[in-house]
Order: sequence, then structure tokens, then C-alpha cells
Amino acid sequence: MKVIVKYNDSQHNPRWKYELGQNVHEVKDTPFRVNTIKEALKKDGRFTFQRARRFPEWHISRIHPYHDYIKLTSASLTDNEEIYPELFPGEGAHLPKRVDRPLWGGLWCADAVTPIMGKTYQVARASAETALTGADFLIRGDDRAVYALCRPSGHHAGPRNFGGYCYFNNVATATEYLLPHGTVAILDTDYHHGNGTQEFFQEQKHVFTASIHGDPIFEYPYFWGYAEETGTGQGEGSNLNIPLPCTTNAEEYLAAVESFCVRMEEFRPDFLIIAAGFDAHMTDPIGAFRLETADFRRIAERLAALDLPTLICQEGGYNTAVLGECVRGFLEGFLPPPGSDQAN
Repeated sequence: MKVIVKYNDSQHNPRWKYELGQNVHEVKDTPFRVNTIKEALKKDGRFTFQRARRFPEWHISRIHPYHDYIKLTSASLTDNEEIYPELFPGEGAHLPKRVDRPLWGGLWCADAVTPIMGKTYQVARASAETALTGADFLIRGDDRAVYALCRPSGHHAGPRNFGGYCYFNNVATATEYLLPHGTVAILDTDYHHGNGTQEFFQEQKHVFTASIHGDPIFEYPYFWGYAEETGTGQGEGSNLNIPLPCTTNAEEYLAAVESFCVRMEEFRPDFLIIAAGFDAHMTDPIGAFRLETADFRRIAERLAALDLPTLICQEGGYNTAVLGECVRGFLEGFLPPPGSDQAN
């Protein structure tokens, strides 16, 4: 299986931290996450590493209205500076004609925990290009499943704003690239709801979006991800949310995966994109499900049985002691069994 990687993960390493009572909160999305995944996959010769290609900027800018704000702000900073929004004007605010005021980021950023640094734009663009490279391999038809090792993640970035450690929506960018070649189904397995991805496609009938996640009644992003959100307009019925309680175990999670697979029998997509988060692991510091490392392979095996050209894009997963093995197990679920014609 091809593993698409990029060159510059270490160049975006926020130091953000704050104390709330006895708890210290800090950015969990560190470059070390990528290193642990790479090391786990290097142990297995069935995974071959490919460098992400460069793509024209418009693939990203045309669907992200805040693209220029991130690009210009990032270019105005030194590598170690961090900029956070200081004002969130809310819906109905007058949008300025200029986007080169770094502290105006509240117009485009949903929270105060997604900083911009000197190399943020370059790293976020390369993350989207990692997904685009994987999508291009699927179009060529030589690969049945491709893994894009994206960082930063993308599924909280939407058509109006970025946030949640996400700058550009990697899955949405890859979906737009695939759509001229067929319909697309997206399954988000991250512990947190993929609100940005849902918002991108909630009115489209040619894209089916689904997310299995912690119930937003108690879990971030709180305002999206409820079961009654099923799509709007032409996209009515093309969005599936499966919010689950914090006590969810493997069998309950697999039942949710089965619900998605049943819907695929009706939708019959040409491509499948998995926004693969591993913060559903029982030891993840910002998750609450009870999945164990071996469970991710079982999930992948069921999805692989759909027999669709599949792009797997990395999202969350923050316990680096287990993250690499969780990813490897998941990807192994998409590998052909030893001795098969595909394995040779």
C-alpha cells in the first residue's frame, strides 16, 4: 500500500498552553504523531512511502474562503511566532476587503486554539496536497487503497471557517478532486464529529457524508453532529450522523460501521474516503470510547469488504504510545490476504 507523506511536519509545532483550575491544556497535535506512525509502518515492507506532489494552489483556495488570510498571516510571521484571534465578531459582521490583519482571524477561525505560525500555511497546504496525491493515485486505477498521512488534520475546517487544529479540509479538497470521476462517500471515524466536512457537502447529492463520533451533547464540537442532521436541499438524506455514548465499546462501534455499510448498498459510490481518526482508542487523552488497538483492524476489514477505491486520510489520535500500531492495524485491514493474487 502506498503511504503518502510530506516533508515539513516539524515546521508547524505550536506551543499553546493554558491552565484552567488544576488542569493544564495544550495543543495535542504535535509533529511527533507523524513520526510514530512512520516508524510503525516502516516495520512492514508492504507499505511503500511516496512523497506528496505539488498541486496548483487553486485546488485549495477555491473552496476555502480564508485561504488568503492564512497564507498572508503566515508569511508575516517568524517561524516561532504564534497568532491567535482576539475577536470573534459573529454572524452578520461586515467583512473587510483586506485580509492581511493577523488579529482579525476571528472572522475566519472558530476557536482560540488553532494558531497560525510562520510555516503554518506551507504545512497545511502540503497536508491537503498529501490527500490530493492519494486521490490522484485512485483515479489512475493502479491502487485500490491509499493512505495519506495528513497533518494538520482537516475535518473541522469548513467552507466558512477553520479551527480545531484544522486549517484546510484535506478530505473535502480530495473529494472535489475526485467528483469529476464519480460519486464519493466519506466516513469520518474520528472521535470528534467532522463538522467541517459535513458543512461542505450537506447540500450535495453526489457526496454521502457520515460520521461516527462522541455524542455532541457532551463532546466537541457540541453544535454539530446530531442524528437529525441528514442533509439539506438536494443533499437531503445524504448525511448520516451516528453519535455514540462515551462508554462505547468495539461491538457497539462496529454496529455503527455496519449501519454505514448498509447505506452504501443504496448510495453505491464510486470512491470511498475515510477520515481516519484514532482518538477513539480507550487510552486517548481527549477521547472517551473503549476501543482497543486490535479493534481498528476489525473496523477496517468491514470497510474494505465494500470493495471500493479507498483513500484513507489521517485525522486525530493523540496517544503516541499506541497511535502507530492503531494506524498499522487499520491499514492492514485493507491489505490483500497473504497468498492472494493481489498480494503478489
